[in-house]
Amino acid sequence: MKKFFTLICALVGFAGVANAATVDDIAVCKHSYVLVCDQLGARPGKGVLFGNDHFLDVTGGSTATNKGQVDLSVLNEADDNHVNQYIVDKYGADYPGLHYNFLRLKNNQDVIAMKLTAKSKVIMFIQGNNKTGKDARIPCIAKTVDDIKNKTGLNAAPTADHPTTDAGFRWEYTVDDDGLFYVGSYNGDMFVSYIIVEANEAPGTPTVKVGDQTFENGLWFREVSCKANEYKMEGSDEGIPTIVTYTTDGSEPNATSPVYKEPIKCYKDMTVKFQAYQDWGMGADEAFKCDGADNDGNVNFVFDAPSIDADGATFTITSPYAEQNGSNYYKLGDGEEVAGNGATLTESATVTAYTKIANGSYTTFTTKATTKDVYVLNPIKEKKTIAVTKADVVLDEEATAASTTGEVYKVENGEISADKADFFVKNLTFAVVKNADYQIDGKEAYIQMSNTNITFLVAAGDEVNVKVICSKNACKNIDADDAAEDKLVDGCTPDRSCYVNVSGTNYCAKDAEGKAVCDQKLYPGVANIIEFSLKGGKTTKQNVKDAEGNDVVGEDGKAIQEDVFTPENTIYTFQKYSGTGNIMISSIEFTPVNASGISTINATEKVSNGAIYNLAGQKVAESFKGLVIKNGKKMIQK
Repeated sequence: MKKFFTLICALVGFAGVANAATVDDIAVCKHSYVLVCDQLGARPGKGVLFGNDHFLDVTGGSTATNKGQVDLSVLNEADDNHVNQYIVDKYGADYPGLHYNFLRLKNNQDVIAMKLTAKSKVIMFIQGNNKTGKDARIPCIAKTVDDIKNKTGLNAAPTADHPTTDAGFRWEYTVDDDGLFYVGSYNGDMFVSYIIVEANEAPGTPTVKVGDQTFENGLWFREVSCKANEYKMEGSDEGIPTIVTYTTDGSEPNATSPVYKEPIKCYKDMTVKFQAYQDWGMGADEAFKCDGADNDGNVNFVFDAPSIDADGATFTITSPYAEQNGSNYYKLGDGEEVAGNGATLTESATVTAYTKIANGSYTTFTTKATTKDVYVLNPIKEKKTIAVTKADVVLDEEATAASTTGEVYKVENGEISADKADFFVKNLTFAVVKNADYQIDGKEAYIQMSNTNITFLVAAGDEVNVKVICSKNACKNIDADDAAEDKLVDGCTPDRSCYVNVSGTNYCAKDAEGKAVCDQKLYPGVANIIEFSLKGGKTTKQNVKDAEGNDVVGEDGKAIQEDVFTPENTIYTFQKYSGTGNIMISSIEFTPVNASGISTINATEKVSNGAIYNLAGQKVAESFKGLVIKNGKKMIQK
């Protein structure tokens, strides 16, 4: 018998990618373990440990809830490739109910890692998109990530007679030695419901399980339960009963430690350790200690983050634990912690919120944190220019030492001309262009649009022209060859073209006729100047109505739609355009077209007013004769 942990709410708090874990951080699965994948709640993410630190998400990935479910307590009588009697007998009682094939391992991309002891068996229940034979999708286990990519796993690839890998297919592999192992997939994407490690444990090792995270009688707790197992000497079929002692303070249990009799309630993060002794009816005795038959239960509490809602400058924090002794806290940027459920800001800030949960006299839990940008901005009513106003360009000695192309420079003490009342700037970084023919007016320091967010407001009814001047080589690869025709973006090669992204829309240089001129080789001195306009409002698709208010339907049977523009205050944000690398910006000019001074308008303006459609929903010219739709009404045009 072996130890099995469930991951029901048992995740150790996820580390962000900035503090990504490595294979050195993985806890060895020296005891048996069960991971129920759909109880993760979400894919852990690249560089994150999960399953009580027994697994590492090497590459990041995704999840799914549409690939079938598996119940370990129900025998699949169709064949032995799914839930068989062994699985039902060993796991059915502890892990009943349906669970999704939830954790997606994408082909040639997603990999997880684990550390196993010799003779440990890995059992995975998967859904392999119903593929059969050589195309069957099964796990690939290997000693290196490259072996998985090259499909040279320790286990053989599927052959022509491989059964269908449908929902709940069971895959097993026993490792020969101790060490680090990687798991990916053969052939294509597959989806995992359970990862079970049956470790090669010492005789008499007790079975340990950590129960659900539960709130009862005003306190949060988790129960750790233990089952004593018989001690069998090598070569003997007769078992000797065992007695188990335990500790809760992190020390190793011995014969004088408390004897386990009932589930242990834990009210804070802790480790409960167990040790088995041969039971000859006289209690625990060091003389009868079962060597290697130790075990432990790692108890961790994880709580979801609160939500942040913003209404203009006012934000409100709502926690799911308000009725479970939870109190909300927040920080503005890198500021000090403040207790409260919200506030009204006087300037824009990134709000970070979390909840602290008092668990009696035992401990205080802190939930996961969430962030939200809250904006307090004046609309653009007069010309504004953002540019670098201060920059100390210095030699980056560390980067230069590692460089193969010469000296590398960086900016220290950089500042830009962006008033906090007009712009919210975060994650500001700078780039240096030094002694090159693609500098702008001899400038050395530029705003680097790598992670930079520059946010501004255009009022309802207003329009703002935006002019962005970039470094003349602000593209991914100015020396790239011409791209294939099917790879062009707006008629230009992405490598040699300069784009900026504002709130998800890409903009590039265009001439007066709207033709893209963003190729830096073909249009030097022009392609790095990007101009566009932004309105305060949004455009949505709406169904065209006839005089009676009914949808007008075209010959294809579908409702005819038109663009409808609704003026409203609109927040816009400059973002990195990944297709062209880290754009270097010399300046951004904002020039109002019509500063109306109106902050709130409820009326709607139909962009398509005057447009004429035939009954097929196609826009036609004024000269079209016959039955048409104009301004939402049917009419005869002669």
